[in-house]
Amino acid sequence: MKDIIRPLSVIMLLCTAVLSAQNIENAEAISSFTNRLEEKKVSQVLFIGDSHIQADWLPGYLRKKFQAKYGNAGRGLVFPYNLGNTNGADDFSSSSNKAWETFRLVHDQKIFPKIGASGFVIGNKENSFIEIQFKNPEDSFDKVVIFHDEDMDRKKFTMYTETESLSRFIEKKSEILNHTAAKNETFHEIVSKYNTTTTRLRKLNGDRILRPSEGNVFKVERNYPVYNSDFEQKITEIGKYTFTGFKTTVNMLSPQQTFLMRSDIPEGSTFYGFQFLKNTEKGVVFNTVGVNGATYGDFLKYPLQVQQLLTLDSNLVIIALGTNEVFSDITKEEFQTNVSSLVEKIRSANPQLPILLIAPPDNMPKQSRVPEIVSWLKESAQKYNLAFFDLYRATGGKGYFKKALMRNEANKDGVHYTKTGYENQGEIIWNAFSSIKNTSK
Repeated sequence: MKDIIRPLSVIMLLCTAVLSAQNIENAEAISSFTNRLEEKKVSQVLFIGDSHIQADWLPGYLRKKFQAKYGNAGRGLVFPYNLGNTNGADDFSSSSNKAWETFRLVHDQKIFPKIGASGFVIGNKENSFIEIQFKNPEDSFDKVVIFHDEDMDRKKFTMYTETESLSRFIEKKSEILNHTAAKNETFHEIVSKYNTTTTRLRKLNGDRILRPSEGNVFKVERNYPVYNSDFEQKITEIGKYTFTGFKTTVNMLSPQQTFLMRSDIPEGSTFYGFQFLKNTEKGVVFNTVGVNGATYGDFLKYPLQVQQLLTLDSNLVIIALGTNEVFSDITKEEFQTNVSSLVEKIRSANPQLPILLIAPPDNMPKQSRVPEIVSWLKESAQKYNLAFFDLYRATGGKGYFKKALMRNEANKDGVHYTKTGYENQGEIIWNAFSSIKNTSK
């Protein structure tokens, strides 16, 4: 009889371990948020992460789930990724009649001393339209918050409606040029100057361009828009406004699905993100800040970013970082110091702010390192009374990426997943969140 009971007990222990991995640990730490949802108020969620988050497939899945159940109070914080020649959410598009210099917080650059809310920056010194169009009518907005540089305080801008999209009046052109590297010029500064991509410049020059020295000559592809001003016959002015401080709020007279503004500041315009909201008394605003290549330490680089994010008055902050630390030689002390520093900054205005840490999933190149980072993250969550979700264990742990690859749910780079893969992870997180609701009733 003992021989039978022992294997059964082992099976039961294994099942318990798997089930516990599906749950949010220390869920009490986010109870004020879950209670707020039941009170049917407007709730702000801020989801911070790296390249797993920037594409928006995982947070986008959660956004749909939250808003389907609790109401849509706005699309939230977005960045015009198209203008920055990088990937982003596919539920909106962005266009401009001018080229913009752009960087994200992980780039080595001296052009922009500050980076704000979205972890990205765009700037130029030209009279420029910016258009952001949402594909889903349910994402129409009554209010927009523009995050910008403080030097734009009291400068003017104009907002419009349009009958045709700006993108139809833009022709994209490119040309191959020679570029001579200046003293102390960085690779990303060259990329930004020519409105091109890192992939394109590496293809033209090889990896030698990653470390340019003064006098080096490189092939570069300059990309630029050719603008047809007939567009200006398709627009109607809503009004003229004034930038204030480091963020400006504009209330719309009627719901809009397209945001169109023009700034003409000779000293330059610099933007860090745009938040879109609805005039409603209930629902969820799901703000996303995803930055390719980011670590916990990267989100400590620019004080303005946290300052602007604090003005969102978040009711829940979700942080899904750690994958890029897996590929570094960071020590436990350094990692946990970065985690605690970021938590402290985010909680500076509200020491009781609910925070949920999500562990990184499996990868192939450094799969043996992931459990170590996860364990450090879990310790930090316990120390600072944070909720914790072990996505690594919940998805199956070591070997999950290889299995996902076989199911066409992961990419061959060994790190990133496909849209289906990320949505499956989103479903796992949603189920874990839903289980809190079920047990709290």
